[in-house]
Amino acid sequence: MKLKVLLSGVLALLAMSQVACAETTGKASVKEGTDYSVISGKEATSKPHVYEFFSYTCPHCYNLEPVLQKWKANEKPDSVKFEQVPVFMSQVPHLTYGYYVAEVLDVKDKVHPAIFHEWHAEKNIIRSKEQLIPIFEEAGVSKEEFEKAYNSFGVESKVQYAKKLARDFKVISFPMVIVNKKYKVESYKNLNEMLGNFAVKNTK
Repeated sequence: MKLKVLLSGVLALLAMSQVACAETTGKASVKEGTDYSVISGKEATSKPHVYEFFSYTCPHCYNLEPVLQKWKANEKPDSVKFEQVPVFMSQVPHLTYGYYVAEVLDVKDKVHPAIFHEWHAEKNIIRSKEQLIPIFEEAGVSKEEFEKAYNSFGVESKVQYAKKLARDFKVISFPMVIVNKKYKVESYKNLNEMLGNFAVKNTK
């Protein structure tokens, strides 16, 4: 495993307490080279847009998930769009498809955390598409509805979109958080500031 991934994991484990500290001390200033790096050749978006590239297989992504969901629920400015992008991996393609099936069927709020929970908390490695079906059924989706969405043009288009984004940003480790398509988060210490005030102020 790459050192970069290991570092991301350590930071993710500490993120909750670090974010909490930042909240009590007011807005923190962020610094290039410490909190973020500028992605060469990229132009900032016209509106604030945060991307998180993740994989259900990744323990660091699992640890970061509640931090991001807490931020989304309590701290995210209305003007900031938050988009999670499941990284497509040939060993587990069904996980990327599963994320977008949940999105298309409007059960992502139930299925997304359930997949993470099954894989990491329950140690139930989801090795196939068929193993996703009980999770969707628990969310009120029938096997037939799941299969239809899984094989739909809409879901396939979303998977191809996720692949393209991962190529464009050269995603080789995760979690990877990108702000406005131009800034890569390098530290979770001032995460709320990076995803909030920084994102709002650093558009095109």
